[in-house]
Amino acid sequence: MVTNVYVSAVTQDNISRHELLAWVNNLLKANFSKIEEMSTGAAYCQLTHLLFRDSINLRKVKWNSRNEMDHINNWKILGTAWKALGVDKPVLVERLTKAKFQDNFEFLQWFFKFFNANYVDECEEYDALAARGGEPLPAGSKGPTPTRVAPARTSLNTTIRASSNTTQRPAASAQPKKTSPVPPNSNRSAVPDSSAIKALEEENAKLTQQYEEMTNIAETVENERNFYFEKLRRIEDMCNDCAEGEHPDKEAILAILYETNPEGGEDNGAQTAINDDDETF
Repeated sequence: MVTNVYVSAVTQDNISRHELLAWVNNLLKANFSKIEEMSTGAAYCQLTHLLFRDSINLRKVKWNSRNEMDHINNWKILGTAWKALGVDKPVLVERLTKAKFQDNFEFLQWFFKFFNANYVDECEEYDALAARGGEPLPAGSKGPTPTRVAPARTSLNTTIRASSNTTQRPAASAQPKKTSPVPPNSNRSAVPDSSAIKALEEENAKLTQQYEEMTNIAETVENERNFYFEKLRRIEDMCNDCAEGEHPDKEAILAILYETNPEGGEDNGAQTAINDDDETF
């Protein structure tokens, strides 16, 4: 039986982000360095699996993907498992997947309390690394141990040996090198030509403009993608909400399909297209 936890975002017994990250890394043999890295949902899937072994199929979890759709899939896997277990906690997927610190920090604070409320002694016998097939966590991390002392010692010993070999050479073998006289006008080449500076400034301005144009295009494409994905999600929710034997409202579906993205999207299209606050499970 699941023990639900109801707490506000800020309580007197909240712990720091560093303590939370150390706690997650210790349980999962992971290497999280930022709260924002929890936004993929993968860690919550495995922490839930640690508490309730048969609740989640970890083979379906995308551990190291940088694709937002895979992150959303992880949260859906988690939401389905929590619903079956009876966990009474809305999962604000749209907020969490944006990888903003505050939203993910508050959610991890709550989960820490939920985990402790449901932890039992049997949970100690859990090999997190083996359970996820040896996958590093999070994406891009090199493994559960971020620091290695041995290479530093090797470098230090090598330096000592090199210094020792150098001091053992006879002093007579070291001969001063002959230096060529420096022409009196050779330092004039160090002063850049004004025409070269102007050409570099023009090239820099051109590249800056191209970068800004490409950035605007990328933002527009991302807004459009989110806008149309949100349409599909709303239609999917409408179909799922229909009772058995019923059909979704055709007019409502058409209204969603024909909606336009206001102003092309300084705001995220997924938010301007819907009146609901967030996607929840």
